[in-house]
Amino acid sequence: MTQQPFRPGEASGDRAVAVGHNQGIVSTGDGAVIDNRTVRLPAEAVRGPAEVAAPPGLNNLPAPRSGVFVGREEDLARLDAATRAEAEAEADADAEAEADAEADGTVPVVVHGLGGMGKSTLALHYAHRHRDRYNPIWWIPAESAGTIGLGLAALAAHLNPYADLTAASGAEAAAWATTWLQAHDGWLLVFDDAAAPGDLAPLLGSLTTGRHLITSRRATGWHHLARPVALDTLTPDAALDLLMRITHSTDGDGAPELAELAAELGHLPLALEQAAAYIQHTALTPAAYLARLRRHPARMFATSADAMSAEAISADAASADASSAGADAAQQRTIARIWQLTLGAIGARDPLAVEILRTAAWFGPDDVPRDLAEALDDDPIAVDEALALLHAYSMITLTPRTFAVHRLVQAVARTPDPADPHRAADAIAGARRRAAELLAAALPEDPLFNVAGWPRWRELLPHIEAYAALTEPTAPDQDDEAIDRVLFEASAFVLGEGRTDRAIAFAERSVAASERLRGPDHPRTLSSRSYLASACRSAGDLDRATPLHERNLADCERILGPDHPDTLASRSNLAHLYALAGDPDRAAPLHERNLADYERTLGADHPHTLASRANLATVHRSAGDLDRALPLLQRNLADHERILGPDHPETLTTRSNLAYAYELAGDPDRAVPLHERVLADRERVLGSAHPHTELARDLLTRARAARP
Repeated sequence: MTQQPFRPGEASGDRAVAVGHNQGIVSTGDGAVIDNRTVRLPAEAVRGPAEVAAPPGLNNLPAPRSGVFVGREEDLARLDAATRAEAEAEADADAEAEADAEADGTVPVVVHGLGGMGKSTLALHYAHRHRDRYNPIWWIPAESAGTIGLGLAALAAHLNPYADLTAASGAEAAAWATTWLQAHDGWLLVFDDAAAPGDLAPLLGSLTTGRHLITSRRATGWHHLARPVALDTLTPDAALDLLMRITHSTDGDGAPELAELAAELGHLPLALEQAAAYIQHTALTPAAYLARLRRHPARMFATSADAMSAEAISADAASADASSAGADAAQQRTIARIWQLTLGAIGARDPLAVEILRTAAWFGPDDVPRDLAEALDDDPIAVDEALALLHAYSMITLTPRTFAVHRLVQAVARTPDPADPHRAADAIAGARRRAAELLAAALPEDPLFNVAGWPRWRELLPHIEAYAALTEPTAPDQDDEAIDRVLFEASAFVLGEGRTDRAIAFAERSVAASERLRGPDHPRTLSSRSYLASACRSAGDLDRATPLHERNLADCERILGPDHPDTLASRSNLAHLYALAGDPDRAAPLHERNLADYERTLGADHPHTLASRANLATVHRSAGDLDRALPLLQRNLADHERILGPDHPETLTTRSNLAYAYELAGDPDRAVPLHERVLADRERVLGSAHPHTELARDLLTRARAARP
């Protein structure tokens, strides 16, 4: 048979195709045209996907970048149970969808959490541990629909060595892989760092014969698609173990300092990894690293991974997100870099969300009241959507009444960085001012006597404490009227709670701020100084309290006049101090004058009048003059019950004082029932651990012991 010459533009056989000048690949069924040449393919090259078996042990898993993997065994067990679909569907809105997925034989699982939490590393170790269970195991970067398609095309190439010859495009190769997956079982696909649930929805719906494992910073949007598995920070013990292993420390070698460092970093795996790598690279002590972190946070957040890169330290620490293909540059894996990308995505959609995060960086990390964020915008729906967006990207944890922010997210958010448009110095300074204004606006009135406002005070106090601690280094220059008011009123509230150390700290700062803002003779400055003196007195520091009280009384009489309420309060405070110092001869005349002035200026039923009468009774009782003390205390208790109510803390204190006076008078039969009632009421109103409750318990024990 004579062979016919090949002519461009003519088919060479019954199953061939005609081409002109081809520069690619054209499949013919039995062969392919490659660069104008016909290549006959073997029969297996044109088999359908269902006919192709996966080579044994097929996977493209990157090797774990470190042998250090700690604190995640429980998370691996949860992941294993969820991936096997052995856990029962929870009775929530997703239960029906999950039950349907289980009936189909697969339950897609999404491991979600904050960037740097260790999601990819957890998935990587899970996949490596179960290489004997699944085949193939294929790791697919899922940042976009395009990267997912490329990952599937790569799978096709490994399943079918002729895929490059038979597929006209990457999309066709991805389609071939999808068909193969539909026709086979026992496989595991790991979709790493999924940015949008919608990119995976078509695949998850059509591939039901194997297993899907997804990692994502997105906490929401997975309903009806996958079962969520939230990943939290390491436990304190695991975080310490991680640092010690990477830095090659022993139990007695810097463990306390490493534990302090782990707590400062919020036990976040990537941050721990970066710190340990830097310490190892620079031969620093943990204490020295912590000092640098506190003094130069922006540089330390940005340079830790550079240290790893410089020494090729691949201590991805087991618990930080692994690179999807092991190719991330170390300098890309800093906390600041990861969250800058996330904030960029959030800010592009909703600038209010970034403003909320910057402002919340000045509060405590847990239980931030939602209404503080709601005060940032007049549109409550806009705030709802902004909070939901932050929650969706795992930057906050959202509940109906509060939200939480990881302490390291807060640290980065309040650290200026010229390279990050969301962390410009002016923007961060503005967020600091807004945080103070929000706290000031949220304070209940009258921290001393407004009992109904005390629960709100206890809700806000952790955030006042956090703001005060964070701004302490620059307080002399930056404290404004808003934070001065917060600290002034907070000193009064915590003093009532028995926390004299915090009351002194708040009052000292309030005095300094008020003197700078208003001058030393301003009435507001006098009030701050009065609170400071009272706090020192309550702490037992009479040497410091006495000159403060004496100066304040003289200043109030000079500036405000002898009948001003603040002058009367100053006189009362000084008299109380003299009584504590064991000098009733100086205390009693001041209290007697004050009681008369209060009755004349405010009336007999004013709370200040009642307090003044109680103070006078206490002086008489301390001096042993119970004949004068008891009538005053009995009248005062009746007036407190009538005016403030039987459960008011001041009423409980008055009842306790009367019980103690009966005890001193040798009348335990009247003292013990009152002490019993005080203890029961304080346990109910203040709680069993409150200092006043503990005092009531001690007084009752002593009164019972004194009974014959």
